[in-house]
Amino acid sequence: MKAFYKVLSTLIIGVFMTTSTYAAYDVVSCDSSATFAANSCDQCFSGGAVSEGDNKGLLTDVWENNSDSAQLLFKEEQDTPRIVSLGGTSWSEVTASDSVDFWNYTTQLDALYDEDNLGYSLPAGESVTWLESSLGSAYQLVSSSAPQGDEVGMIIYDISVHAVDADGLPDTATDTHRECVMYTSGESIPETPVPETPRLPETGPEHIILALAALLLGFGFLKFRKK
Repeated sequence: MKAFYKVLSTLIIGVFMTTSTYAAYDVVSCDSSATFAANSCDQCFSGGAVSEGDNKGLLTDVWENNSDSAQLLFKEEQDTPRIVSLGGTSWSEVTASDSVDFWNYTTQLDALYDEDNLGYSLPAGESVTWLESSLGSAYQLVSSSAPQGDEVGMIIYDISVHAVDADGLPDTATDTHRECVMYTSGESIPETPVPETPRLPETGPEHIILALAALLLGFGFLKFRKK
């Protein structure tokens, strides 16, 4: 039975590795798309091209502390990532079963728990993968009619933290950072074929003569039958 589950896990991972973007995203300017500005994105990435039926799984998010002081994170203040459908597309969340959560906190984050502040503390200049999608979970592009290169979806990752002062006390103000990953259509929509212009009957002089000859022959045949 254990061997069966190992094989099953390997197959699941294989499927999502071939239909998902597991590597790091390419960083792009947030000025590169009006959609980034419309969604108040602070840091922007390109997720590449997707086609109808593609899955985006094995997703992770990194908490980076680029400040001069430690930061504190409380799980109760976090919003789970979400995908925004663009260009008339339809996306859905796929999970291995109804009892499985799409997003989970990582063991790396759990190791940063601060008993004094009842939160998770990250030193200045450090980073940690704090959130990951569960095995078998993915965002699936259900339907799309967008032309190649058009925006079709965007995953939004929010993280809310508090700066920690020199005495080890968290600031009451919340600093929220938003990362956005944009996907574009990898399919070109076929052009509607232009119907051919119907070919009209020939009307040159030679065709008129042939038509008259046919009429005369028909008239002669009728006279012959009457006799």
